[in-house]
Amino acid sequence: MNDKVMIKLVGLHKSFDELEVLKGIDLEVHEGEVISVIGASGSGKSTMLRCINFLEKKNKGDIYIDSKLIKKSSHDINTLRAKVGMVFQTFNLFPHKTVLKNVMIGPSVIKKADKIKAKEKAMELLRNVGLEEKADVYPAMLSGGQQQRVAIARAMAMDPQVLLFDEPTSALDPELVGEVLQVIDELAKSGMTMVIVTHEMGFAREVSDRVVFLHEGKIEEIGTPTEIFENPKSERLQSFIASIW
Repeated sequence: MNDKVMIKLVGLHKSFDELEVLKGIDLEVHEGEVISVIGASGSGKSTMLRCINFLEKKNKGDIYIDSKLIKKSSHDINTLRAKVGMVFQTFNLFPHKTVLKNVMIGPSVIKKADKIKAKEKAMELLRNVGLEEKADVYPAMLSGGQQQRVAIARAMAMDPQVLLFDEPTSALDPELVGEVLQVIDELAKSGMTMVIVTHEMGFAREVSDRVVFLHEGKIEEIGTPTEIFENPKSERLQSFIASIW
C-alpha cells in the first residue's frame, strides 16, 4: 500500500426520506489497497459504494477520487465512472448482446475506442477470467459464476483506477462462489485498488489489507484482518463476529 489516496470520503451522509442510512462516513482508500466492508444487512455498505460511484446522490459530505473533489456535473460523473468501475451482485449484463459485445461496449461507446482494439482487449480480458471460449454466446447461456466473471471483465475494460464490488457472490449458488473469488484474488495480487462489500468473511480475511465494519451507518471499527477478526475491540463487532463464525 502506498501513500497515494485514491478514494477519500469526508462526512458522507445519505438518507432515503426519513431513513438516515449513512451517518458521517470518513474513509481513505490508498492506491493498491484492498478494503473489505462488512456488517449486518441495512448497515449502509452498498449505499456507501453507490454514493462513491454517484449511483446514489449523497445528502452531505465530500467525495474525492484521485485527489479530485467530485461535484455534481455530468462531466465529473462521466470522468468518475471511467476511473471507478463497479461490479454488482446481479451482474447487470445486456441480455441481447454477446459476452464479447458486453465487454466491448464501455470502451466502444463511452471512450470511443477503435473497434478492433476494443475487441482485442475484450478477448484478452475474457482470457484472463477464463471465458475466452464463451465470447460469442449470450449471458443467458452462462452460469451465474460465469456471468459475474464477464461483469468483472466488462468493468476492467474501462481501465479503472479503482474497482468497487457490491456483494459479488451473494446471488451465486455456493459451488460457483469460488471461481469469482479467485478472479478477485488475482486482481488484488495484480495491485488493483478495490473496495469489496462482502459477506464472505474467510475471503475478506485473506484478501484484504484493511477491513471496515459498518454498523447502523457509521464506521464502528477499521483495521487489519487480524485486528478485526482476531482482536475486535467494540462489543458490536465482537457480537457480529460471533454471530457469523
